[in-house]
Amino acid sequence: MGWEASVTDYRNDARRELARAKDELASADVERLKYAALELRMAMESLTYDRALAYKAEFPPAEYETWQPRKVMAILLEIDPNADKDSSLAFGIEPSLGVTPEVMEALGTEIVLNMATIKRHYDALGSYLHVPTIKQRKAGAKIDAAKFRARCDEIAAYLTEVLSSPVWNTTMGNFATHDCMKCGHPIRKRMPHGQDVVDAKCFECGATYKVTDVGEGKVHFEPDQVEVKCANPECKTSVFPWRSEIVPNSGWKCEVCGGENDIKLMIQHRPADPVEAEKPGGDGE
Repeated sequence: MGWEASVTDYRNDARRELARAKDELASADVERLKYAALELRMAMESLTYDRALAYKAEFPPAEYETWQPRKVMAILLEIDPNADKDSSLAFGIEPSLGVTPEVMEALGTEIVLNMATIKRHYDALGSYLHVPTIKQRKAGAKIDAAKFRARCDEIAAYLTEVLSSPVWNTTMGNFATHDCMKCGHPIRKRMPHGQDVVDAKCFECGATYKVTDVGEGKVHFEPDQVEVKCANPECKTSVFPWRSEIVPNSGWKCEVCGGENDIKLMIQHRPADPVEAEKPGGDGE
């Protein structure tokens, strides 16, 4: 299933999950805190997946089924180091091309659920959703209800700010585009500010490239190919496969000598040194 398929409205899901969490937190019943924790975790998940949708053209299809927020955000940060940063959006009319407008109209500030918050709270909330282990019960470990509630209140307040942002999923950047030289599928790669060379990968066939900023708004896509020689010692003819094609149990037929070359993952055994084996503590004892 691709991004083109129907997807859930994750942001509105997060709003509903947060509302249910607040209902649970409004109760004085300690037992209901775990339900608040569950809803807060789900709200964090929904917001992370909502953020991922903003990068759908750059998000590897192989990662579609990665559902842990920390893993999803880690992928987004590889794509865009600013993926979890707050930002403000404003516009204005340039007096001339490239000149900053004297008057800017603010559209609002977006607060993003960031990696630091996910790391601090997501797993911690999960720890409240499991029955204590035998070891924990023997040690007399108990849930500190006041601490548990304080954490939930803190998260709920933060998520309220995130969901109150007047603008959201604003992603901007410079992009390099090119049709894959192997399969023809379009490749779109973000070029981070100040970085002249980046790696790019075709999501369709896996071919990889080095993308270089050559100035004046132009880039160069260099195929990531490797020179490999025929294993026939009397031939040694070179071929240039894509790096992604060099995997165990693949190979090629040499066009010069006609032999088959198989790529294998191997373990080579080296006999023990007889002198070392006879030493005290060696295998000879």
